[in-house]
Amino acid sequence: MKVSRLWPVVRVLVLPIMLIVIWQAFHSFGVVDRSLVPTPKETFLRAAHFFTSGNILRDLWETAARMAAGLGLAILVGVPLGMFIGAFKPVYEVTLPAIDFVRSTPVTILYPVIVLILGVTHLAKIAMVFIACIFVIALNTAYGVMRASETRKQMARVYGASRSQLFRWVLFFDSLPQTMVGLRISLSFALVVEVLCELFMGSKYGLGQRVSEAYTTYAIADLYALILIVGTFGFVLNRAFVVIEKKVVPWSEMEQR
Repeated sequence: MKVSRLWPVVRVLVLPIMLIVIWQAFHSFGVVDRSLVPTPKETFLRAAHFFTSGNILRDLWETAARMAAGLGLAILVGVPLGMFIGAFKPVYEVTLPAIDFVRSTPVTILYPVIVLILGVTHLAKIAMVFIACIFVIALNTAYGVMRASETRKQMARVYGASRSQLFRWVLFFDSLPQTMVGLRISLSFALVVEVLCELFMGSKYGLGQRVSEAYTTYAIADLYALILIVGTFGFVLNRAFVVIEKKVVPWSEMEQR
């Protein structure tokens, strides 16, 4: 019983512990250049120092706030857009090539255009996150609507549901599991793009800005500690989203079983 309770924790920790052991072994036996790669202990101590000193908290907040703004706008626009595209097959067939083209274009290639239009501002970073996320959300929502249960749609029509009620009570909830998939992918995209924007554009505060400063000043231990913090931040966001997803669409797991 105790083993079964501990297994989820053990499963999560096994690979990180193995990587830390390999990292320490490489450092100890000189497999890597010690001037370029600190020890795990140094890295974790520097990461802890960032939090205990409070130096990183403002950066975390700024990165998270711009991520949330860009992702939130993408959700507000992308979900209704995806539902509209998925509900009408001719619209889907006409718009799919254009959406696929834009979605397949690396958002970082738009960096010079966004800077020319919006300047090196918070708004430019938010716009980059928005562009990176909106088409992923819209397409996944559209797929969800197209896969909506025909039986439930027919039942709603039989009971006299209007088009707006069909959208609100059938298509929206049937598409929600696939929409959540798009949101989860977009959450990762949002963090990647936001950090890259901070690296390229610069910013007074932000995790990407701190990484850039550590790199340019050759603060190697700080650089690795910041990479660890960014990775942990992304992991925590992802796991938190999984918990929310299970609460919002519990029927999705039951259908998979």
